[in-house]
Parts: sequence; C-alpha cells; structure tokens
Amino acid sequence: MDKQDKGQEQFEFQSFGLKGKTILFCLLSIALMFLDHRTSYLRLPKYYLEEIIHPLSLIAEAPYRGIERLKQWYTEKEELLQRIATLEEKELYLAYETQQMAALTAENRRLRLLLQSSSKLDHSTIIAQLININSDPYRHIVLLNRGANQGVEENLPVLNNLGIVGQTVSVSPSSSKVILITDPHHSLPVEVNRNGIRGIANGNGKLNEIEISNIAFDDDVKVGDLLVTSGLDERFPQGYPVAVIKTITVDSTGYFAKIIATPTAKLDRIREVLILTPGEYDDLP
Repeated sequence: MDKQDKGQEQFEFQSFGLKGKTILFCLLSIALMFLDHRTSYLRLPKYYLEEIIHPLSLIAEAPYRGIERLKQWYTEKEELLQRIATLEEKELYLAYETQQMAALTAENRRLRLLLQSSSKLDHSTIIAQLININSDPYRHIVLLNRGANQGVEENLPVLNNLGIVGQTVSVSPSSSKVILITDPHHSLPVEVNRNGIRGIANGNGKLNEIEISNIAFDDDVKVGDLLVTSGLDERFPQGYPVAVIKTITVDSTGYFAKIIATPTAKLDRIREVLILTPGEYDDLP
C-alpha cells in the first residue's frame, strides 16, 4: 500500500470519528433535554452547574459591559458639556439683559430727576440727550439730539437737575451743539448765594473745575460757598446753581482772589439735560 492510500484511509477515519462524535453529542444533548424536561434528576446538577458558570459568564460579559459603560459615560459627558454650553449662553444673555435693565433704570432715574427739576422751573424746557463729545481735548463741546425742529435756538441755557451745564452755540434741524461752562472760551456771571458777591466763572479746560475772577481777596467768600447765576448777562436766569468753591488763594497782584470751584452739574457724567427755551426770562431786569 502506497503512501497516498494510507493518507486517504487516515483522513476517512478522522472524518468518521468527527461525525461519530457529533452524532454522540447530539444524542447526549437530546437525552439531557428530555431528562430536564420530563424528570427532576438534573435539577441539582443544573443548580450547581449554573453556580459555577455564573462567574464565567460575568467575566465573559465584562468587556461588553465595559464598552457600554464607556459609551454611556462619553454620551453623558457630551450631554453635560452641551448643557453647560447652553447654560453659559443663557447666563451671558441674562447678564446682558441685566446690564441693559440697570442702564435703563439709571436712565429712568435721571429722567425723573430732570422732570422734577423741570416742574420746579418757571420756564419752558426741552429734554435732550447727549449723543457725541468733541474729540478736541481743549474744547468742551457736546452734541445733543434736539435741534431747530424741536424749538432749540442758539444761546439757550442748558442745565440738568444739579446745575448749569452750558449753552447752545449752534443748531441744526435735528441736533445742537452745547459749549460747557468749563470750556476755555466760556464765561458766566455768577454770585455767591450766601451774600450776593458777584464774580465771573471762566472755563479753564478742566472738566471738573472752573476759575472765578473779579472778586477781591478781602471779600467775604469762603470755601464751600455755592455760586449761582446772577442773571446779569440776560442769558442765564438768576439763581441757578453753577459751582461750589473749592480753594481760595491770592493772585499775583495781591488784591484779587484766585478761586477754583467745582461745577455742581458733574459734567463728566451728564447724559440727559434740559434746554431752557425763550420765554419769561427774556425780560429780566
């Protein structure tokens, strides 16, 4: 017998052995299913067998459970990140609304103070809002959103609820320019509210102070005195607050006082102002 015949016989034997084992296991399985279904002989072995198999099944399922938990963790992380992003957007929007509300509240407060001041005045007024500031650091001129169409004219007094702001110098149909009392080109006759001593308030280019001239050094003037409009220029009505005296020194001549005063209108914070329209104060004595 040659090698080819021997190899064929060995292959047939192995094939027969594999088929026999398959048939044997099938018959054994059928028998076990029959016994399990019809009798209770396998109940106890099955109980212990399941106890043995249970840890093995947990070990076998561990990779799948690990992957599922990883997927769940990643999904939850994505959801949390998305929720955090949404909450941050809402927080930003609410902060923006809160800031707007604060700005509106402050504006309403200022407007109420202006209206209260307007109701105490003996003259007609126009409420205007500051919309631009002159970029020249040596000129203190602002632009208002009211003009000739609203009845504004040149050389009208402008004030807020705290005091004199300035006066209109040029007018267009829908806007007007106002020179502040701190502008170097502006002068205003004033008097000490306490005793009526008169002087001239001159702008010096500093937004938080003005200089008072034409007052003798030995006159009864004190730090803290309120300066008001005297009305002698026939432009500003008498008695409106202008500034409070800050310092008093003697000038180079030795006869006149060099007085520095702080404007009461807080010119670095103005937003809304009142424009006094022509009327009763045109006929000042």
